[in-house]
Amino acid sequence: MAQAGASALTSHYRRLQGSWKVSSSTQYQRLVVPNGNASQPFHRWFHLKEAYSSQLLSQLMADSSYVPNENLAVFDPYSGSGTTLLSALDMATNHGIPAQVKGVERNPFLWELSRAKVYGRICGREAAKAFDVALDSVADAFHSSSRESLPIPDQSTLQNEAYFPRQNVRDLVAIRSSIDSCTDGEVRSLLRICLAAAVEGCGRLRRDGRALRFAPNRQPKDAWSSFSERAGAVLQDLLLTEPIESSGEVFFGDGREGVNETAVFDWIVFSPPYPNNIDYTEVYKTEAWMLGCYETPAEMRAQRQLTVRSHPSIRFNQDYAFLASDVSREVQSAIDPILESVPDDRYSSGRVELIKGYTDDMLLTLQKCRQNISPDGHLAFIVGNSAHGAGDDSFVIAADVLMGTLAELAGWRVEEVRVARQLSRRTSDNEFLRESVVLLRPA
Repeated sequence: MAQAGASALTSHYRRLQGSWKVSSSTQYQRLVVPNGNASQPFHRWFHLKEAYSSQLLSQLMADSSYVPNENLAVFDPYSGSGTTLLSALDMATNHGIPAQVKGVERNPFLWELSRAKVYGRICGREAAKAFDVALDSVADAFHSSSRESLPIPDQSTLQNEAYFPRQNVRDLVAIRSSIDSCTDGEVRSLLRICLAAAVEGCGRLRRDGRALRFAPNRQPKDAWSSFSERAGAVLQDLLLTEPIESSGEVFFGDGREGVNETAVFDWIVFSPPYPNNIDYTEVYKTEAWMLGCYETPAEMRAQRQLTVRSHPSIRFNQDYAFLASDVSREVQSAIDPILESVPDDRYSSGRVELIKGYTDDMLLTLQKCRQNISPDGHLAFIVGNSAHGAGDDSFVIAADVLMGTLAELAGWRVEEVRVARQLSRRTSDNEFLRESVVLLRPA
């Protein structure tokens, strides 16, 4: 983008956030990443690189001078690995009150992960005995199974022996078959999560945030040993956790469609997919395939089409609800300068669709959340802005500013934008290239 165009877009973002309180918070820098989660019970069951810290929710409440009284109701429309819901359960327990937590997740693997964590955190040692007995049954079934008769998933990554040794894939499939044949219900989900957590270490691929990278020098772990290690950590967390008088539910569905319209929450906290080039269906595909979430490549493609329009990796539908809404003019005014900044090259159509699709999806999300917040409730979202293009043709999609603007159109008031950290990029030092926590209150 020419310098004049970049300056115009920056001025546009400044105008949009002009009436808001915008602050820098080094305290939140360590909270918008999964700092400390790897050592925390339940949170440690699976490392989701895109998660935020288990301490974020408590910090948000403390900074808002919020103290839960008789109960705590919390919702996350993009529950991911369940960080918000688990943190809410911990907060309520610390205050000696019950919690009601609800989440929605579209990715089938992450849905099972978050609901298994919530179940484990609520039931604690009451689930430990059943889990331990089931683990013994799975071990017996696995060691007596015939690996050669089990089909390898119809997925190119798992069939590539440079990525995953064939024996490891067969063993992982045998573990899944053993789990599915001799367990059911929530205990089955707990064991399946142990299996999913073992997958990456059994191959030579690593997640680096954007994609799966080949690590040819990595020595893959033994499948059963890796699964057993993960199961041991789960059992330990269950045994050391007292059951609590709280309830939790994670729905397999769409965060853009919200939850039961009669539900009312004290806090809604979420981190949507950022408007960048990351396709999370692709990043976590090996775990999903190993759990049998997809049987064919067509099923995985269908799943990708159902997700938030946050990346141009595939062609999404181009239906935009905001065009027919009563705020269409205001929405168009907010995104026109961004659209005008898109360089005219081979990526332009994909970027235009990304901007329009993401705007539409986030407006829907914020509108649905507004229906379910208590009159004195709080909403916080965590989002990172992203740079697209290169050199003079680069531009930034300031998702925090865009979503704040959409929130105002959906009946919210922007209380504060807390800039947690500036994001580095060699070709850009744009002031809006940042990751923020945005706090909203009902208008």
